[in-house]
Amino acid sequence: MSYRGKEKSSSLPFEDEELSPRPNSFAPKRAGGPSFGRSVGSLNTKLLSFLLIIWILTIHYFERIVPRQTMNACQWEKWEKWDEDSNVKKQQTAPHRIALMPDPQIIDDHTYPNKSKAFNYITTLISDNYLRRNYKFMQNILDPDTTIFLGDLFDGGREWVEDDEKWFKEYQRFMGIFPSKPNRRTIMSIPGNHDIGYQEIKPKVTKRFSAFFGELNNYVEIGNHTIVMIDTISMSHPDPEISAESKLFLQNLDDQINPQLPRILLTHVPLYRFTDQQLCGPLREKGDPFPLQKGYQYQTVLDWEVSQTLLKTVDPDVIFSGDDHDYCQVKHKFNFQGIDRVAEEISAKTVSMTCGVKYPALQLLSLNNPYDPNPKSKLADDSTSSYVTEMCYLPSPYVALNSYIFLLLVTIGIVAMVYLFPASLVKLADKLPVVISKKFKHDDLPQWKPSQFPKNSEFLRSLSLERNWISFGLHVLVAITAVYSLFGFYYWYI
Repeated sequence: MSYRGKEKSSSLPFEDEELSPRPNSFAPKRAGGPSFGRSVGSLNTKLLSFLLIIWILTIHYFERIVPRQTMNACQWEKWEKWDEDSNVKKQQTAPHRIALMPDPQIIDDHTYPNKSKAFNYITTLISDNYLRRNYKFMQNILDPDTTIFLGDLFDGGREWVEDDEKWFKEYQRFMGIFPSKPNRRTIMSIPGNHDIGYQEIKPKVTKRFSAFFGELNNYVEIGNHTIVMIDTISMSHPDPEISAESKLFLQNLDDQINPQLPRILLTHVPLYRFTDQQLCGPLREKGDPFPLQKGYQYQTVLDWEVSQTLLKTVDPDVIFSGDDHDYCQVKHKFNFQGIDRVAEEISAKTVSMTCGVKYPALQLLSLNNPYDPNPKSKLADDSTSSYVTEMCYLPSPYVALNSYIFLLLVTIGIVAMVYLFPASLVKLADKLPVVISKKFKHDDLPQWKPSQFPKNSEFLRSLSLERNWISFGLHVLVAITAVYSLFGFYYWYI
């Protein structure tokens, strides 16, 4: 029998013995007073306001308080320890601070080709917000002197060979997520395999990337260090037309840079390593060995010959790479001009939430090499390091996402209780004082009386026991629209 059929009987739901009104009952009145359930076109502003307040508090916590706390935990002074250095000059010199941003890899139509447009749209919004929010807090709180991206800026950049319009739209979107900060240096010119490809590289793609982001092979001298950035992907290509520029840059490197300054090598693809001997260390999230493999438009490490050429030519003190998305720290042994050398390589974690790691991070680098008119040779025996680095974990994206999903279900559930299951809500509220009075002694709660629920009573008595699907759908729609607008407001204005 339908519910509406029950209403035609001589007994109303609240006239049943089980639901009959008692002295302190929350059962609705039979007649008179406003009825939120029956008012099809009206909105329950008290209910919506209550839900909106809960959402504001939750969103503000995850979108503002948590990122701020996370970045404050990575403050430079907490891990640099330059003031503890025995070198007095370093204690008196301001370090040059760098934020390395590996693999943002903003998602596009090529990321999840088999998913629906609605899924891709929502995923893009969530991912872009995560990247933009963390970048904003990093720039405001950590305020690095230089920010360097380690490649894979896009996900499908290599696919838009002839579609310049599509590529430019994605470029504008990328710059909107990661705007350059005034009076600070931002370097985005290191290409990744998702930007230009790997086995198949088109000259047009590399030239377009270089035209908008800068020279693919370059160096900068900052903090009395030389940072060398190599397009190792093109350098590895068998086509001389593709690899010529990178190889020529490497051949002439010693003639261009200061031979006395420590050198740092930046590359998107990690150098070759023997995974049975060169282990990644305890900070690797996945726990498995570093993969040595290749596939469509990717290769997890550079070839052995290319890696050795880089080490013996650049002679780096430390190497930073990306591509793998997880952390890996190894040491490379090589010989430079007859001297045995060791360089540390750190493959940094991705900053993206969509690259297969639960805990994204950025890599911080602090350089402190005070000027000396009579510097020691960089090959001299000097145990004093001129750099320190730290992995800075970003806010866990899935804790916030799961909390939002849970709160959305709770929101729909509350609205459903009010408009689809009002009799159950009234019955529950009617029994609540009895449950409380049995659990607590009145001596423990001298101010409490079972009948002291004036606000709840007014609200519950105003409900209709009839299911109202129209009001349910209307309130759910208004609540979701308000939450969507709230996220947009936080994304763009706060």
